[in-house]
Amino acid sequence: MKTNDVETLMAEHKDGVDKLKDALKTVPDGYDDLCLLRYVLSMGSDVAKAVAAVRKAVEFREKNDSWLSAARDDDAVPPENGPITEYVKVGRHKRTNDGSVVFIVRSGISRPSDAISVFSHETLLRHQTFYAEQNYWMCDKFTRASGKLTKVISINDMTGISLTSGHTDRRFMKIVGENSHQSEFLHPQMLAKMVVYNPPGIFKILFNIGKMFISQKTIEKMAVCPGGASMKKLKTSKDCPAASALFDPKNLPTFLGGECTCADLGLAGCIANVSNDQRTQIPLPASHQNNLQKATKK
Repeated sequence: MKTNDVETLMAEHKDGVDKLKDALKTVPDGYDDLCLLRYVLSMGSDVAKAVAAVRKAVEFREKNDSWLSAARDDDAVPPENGPITEYVKVGRHKRTNDGSVVFIVRSGISRPSDAISVFSHETLLRHQTFYAEQNYWMCDKFTRASGKLTKVISINDMTGISLTSGHTDRRFMKIVGENSHQSEFLHPQMLAKMVVYNPPGIFKILFNIGKMFISQKTIEKMAVCPGGASMKKLKTSKDCPAASALFDPKNLPTFLGGECTCADLGLAGCIANVSNDQRTQIPLPASHQNNLQKATKK
């Protein structure tokens, strides 16, 4: 079993971190040994690849500082979050038993095709990039506090997806893919696992389209629940080994087979304030026609 103890990892990879620092010549501000460790763990002995990734990350953050720097604040929201959230339901929810940050995408009830018809590719990519950046800095903060290398468990709940729901729209999948490739140089060693819940009958179609855009590293970290050929619907989190080992049922939303309703927080539901009982695609927002008209005029 691989260790996540930072002190042990730093000792094991000290030579790699030192070589990376030497190759960089001038280590950028904010990229200390712990930060560089993630690059070494991700790129292995390929120092040139690690150097290129660090420099690309520095350049990207400097270029997009006007909106991306706010992601270091746990409570900040992405650009145009309000309007986008009317179409795309995502958010964080508590943590796993080992302290991983949990990010949930309720893709099945979302309206990706309608979103890309209203918002530009760049706007939706910024939205996804902001969340990824925020997750990364939260992992960094928790790592420094616990001494354990903290990562993200990303959960994609596909309940509600069908051939007619717009989820095979390649325009949106291209954005998801671009964000996954960005994270390879911006957020190394951030994703621990991507868990697909309640995959629909068309999952193979979605997967075959998605793998054309999503990075290979992301695909390699994917786990499908309940898995196997049956693709049966989940009833409880125990139906999914990837979930039962990571979650206390009390910390997992009811729509994922857990017991949490988030009612104690005064919320309608655990993600984007949508009811946990929502199992079908959300209705179009009342402002959709106006949004379309504005998008057409641009």
